[in-house]
Amino acid sequence: MDHDLGALLRRHRQDADLTIEDLAAASGVSDRGIGDIERGVSRGPQHRTVEALADALRLRPDDRSALLRLAREGRRRPAAAVPHALPLPRRVADFTGRAQERAALGRVLRGGGPDAPAPVAVVTGPPGFGKTTLAAQVARDLRDDFPERLFLDLRGVDHEPVTPDAAVRRVAEALASGTVPPDPDEASAHVRGLLTDRRVLLVLDNAASEEQVRPLVPADGPSAVLVTSRRALAGLDGVQHRAVLGRLAPGDSIGLLDAILPGRGSAEDLARLARLCDDVPLALRIAGNRLAARAGWTIDGLVRRMAADERRLDALTAGDLRVRAAFTSSYEQLGPGAQRLFRRLALVDAPTTGAGLAAALVGESVWRTEDLLDELVDLSLVQHLPGDRYGLHDLLRLYARSELEHQEDAAAHDAVRAAADDWLLRTTVRAGYRFEPDHAHEGSAPPGERDVDLPDQEAAQAWLRAESASWLPALRRAAAAGAHARVAEVADALHWFSDLWATWDRWAEVFDLSADAATALGDDRLVAVHEGYRAWAQSICRGDLVRARAAADRALAAARRCGDTTQEGWALSYRSWIASQSGDLAHAERDAGAAVDCMLAAGDHEGAPQAMLSLAKARQRLGRLDEAAATVRATITRVADPRTRPRAQVAPFTEANAHVYLASILVEAERWEEARAVASEALRLAAPLGVPRIVATAHLARGRAHAALGNTDAAVLDIEIAVAARRELGIDAPLAAAVAALAEVRAAAVGAPATGPGAPDRAPDPAPDRAPDRAPDRAPDRAPDPAPDRAPDLAPDRAPQPTAAG
Repeated sequence: MDHDLGALLRRHRQDADLTIEDLAAASGVSDRGIGDIERGVSRGPQHRTVEALADALRLRPDDRSALLRLAREGRRRPAAAVPHALPLPRRVADFTGRAQERAALGRVLRGGGPDAPAPVAVVTGPPGFGKTTLAAQVARDLRDDFPERLFLDLRGVDHEPVTPDAAVRRVAEALASGTVPPDPDEASAHVRGLLTDRRVLLVLDNAASEEQVRPLVPADGPSAVLVTSRRALAGLDGVQHRAVLGRLAPGDSIGLLDAILPGRGSAEDLARLARLCDDVPLALRIAGNRLAARAGWTIDGLVRRMAADERRLDALTAGDLRVRAAFTSSYEQLGPGAQRLFRRLALVDAPTTGAGLAAALVGESVWRTEDLLDELVDLSLVQHLPGDRYGLHDLLRLYARSELEHQEDAAAHDAVRAAADDWLLRTTVRAGYRFEPDHAHEGSAPPGERDVDLPDQEAAQAWLRAESASWLPALRRAAAAGAHARVAEVADALHWFSDLWATWDRWAEVFDLSADAATALGDDRLVAVHEGYRAWAQSICRGDLVRARAAADRALAAARRCGDTTQEGWALSYRSWIASQSGDLAHAERDAGAAVDCMLAAGDHEGAPQAMLSLAKARQRLGRLDEAAATVRATITRVADPRTRPRAQVAPFTEANAHVYLASILVEAERWEEARAVASEALRLAAPLGVPRIVATAHLARGRAHAALGNTDAAVLDIEIAVAARRELGIDAPLAAAVAALAEVRAAAVGAPATGPGAPDRAPDPAPDRAPDRAPDRAPDRAPDPAPDRAPDLAPDRAPQPTAAG
């Protein structure tokens, strides 16, 4: 027997094979009114309404009496039994953004049914990011799907959160007052039974733990549970959807401020204020409320107040709304170790950090520190990012710094930073050694408990890139403190790695620091080495050929003073390349030839092939293509010979470079079949290296060969790959050359001339313009790497700017 008016009406309507619209037409009752009755929104409709429905359904007397009785009982139901004893929070009229999250949560929560698991969704995020407001808005979005919507604050950040049993009893009382059994287990079973039989959306806000939530989740049925928490609640089973809230999109932040402060400021003013609020909803609302409550204040004035980092958190206060208080409630739930780590993360220069640096900040093992980081992530104070990185939002970073200054003195800060810098620079050297022929074996030693594991070049490269925004400031501090030997050691360890990441725009600074350190140490050999590094970086990273030539001259003079033939060869190689880029081809050929002589005399297996490629480049630019090709072929033979093959990764890197040089020369010589074959071999050799510049230039050379051979489709495909790769690298000259080549091939395919700036007259892509790599670190093992990574020379006065493949 049905005891619910809505369920009984629905059964009678379905037995009569009527839709709601059919019944509305037959009875004269609106379809919305019928829907409200069936969903339980209208529990006590008027007598004449029920009579009209009974007439339209042609009910038997007993069925008519039952329907009328339930309607009368609904009108007599005491207020205490109404489910809104746990009402939703007050509506936020200016709710803005979160459209994607609202839509996803709505889809999941609507998905319950008699034979399906009850939907459960969890919303997590840092304090102040709007979890509660979003949950309440989603509940309102679903008002037509859930006639009963209950909201219970579990007080998860209080010292005494709501107990699981108390939560069960409050929900049960809201659903069916006076029916809750005294035994906790029976009470839990009772409330789950109530939820299973009714379409209820239960919003459990601010959960402290899974234990508060589990007793309130029904096994199946039409009800749904939406949970918010600062904690991840990873132990909660049956969760169909987890929404992790980040900051608002900048446009939504501006929209929220504009809704709070209509007409008070321009979009630019609101954007400045939103940035200082870090796009955090609570901070935005507080800033907006402060201005709304003070008609005489301007946005510009509040921006000035908030501009100083040390004042910003205190400025984000409006009445009893305080950003600092929201953060403190989470911080106080951490254990002592996690609190110490959280506040010391404010000392990290970069926006993200790895577990190794975090361990150095607290003097713990990496394993113990990962547990502490998990505690911070669980409370949403720190974000766990891809690549096992950890990040703090800006306002949380300011809060961490304020706690650090409050709880630890300046001397402790300095000691922690010094320990972290020492760890960073030691680890940078460890990682760099993975790419050094003389030191690669040292990276295979097992790491200590406070070291990160760098088992191979891939791991070393990933660490160096990820932590560059931290180890570079540590290097600057070492240079400022006069730790010249340390600075030189770090730069020495990085010089081979820099070839693989030549697009990084900080190499000029790194090698400026190391060259100045070498000069301060007064060691001519170190001066030769590091001035060579500076020459490479000035030419590639800054495009300053004047400063590059001056550095190369200093390197050559220092090498000759100390009688180091290998360093003399490196310096001559740098000078050759710089002269070539400057158009001084006679001096470029002369210096390259002298560099080859020096490298061969010194028996430098890494340096000799690089000097030979510099010589080939000079001869190519002089138009002596047969000589240039012969020089490159001799280089390839030398690299392949076990007696003269470079060590470590220098060999495959140089071999791929040399093939691209040769392909470019063959394109210029219009030896198309050979050019296509050599470019294909270059691509095969480059594939395992992961160096996009080599790949891009090889595709461009092969595309030109395909075009000349009439293979238009293949040509377009190759050159499109080259364009995409060079566009990703973001360097204008080589990108322009590839785009022009693509336009030429496409125009030729339809019989039209290529147009546009830089469109070549079938210009070949000459050999890759790569500066000779820098001198070795403390040993004659450094090879200039003529990486094929630059645009073709479209005109003699537009020399491409070379760089290592990266």
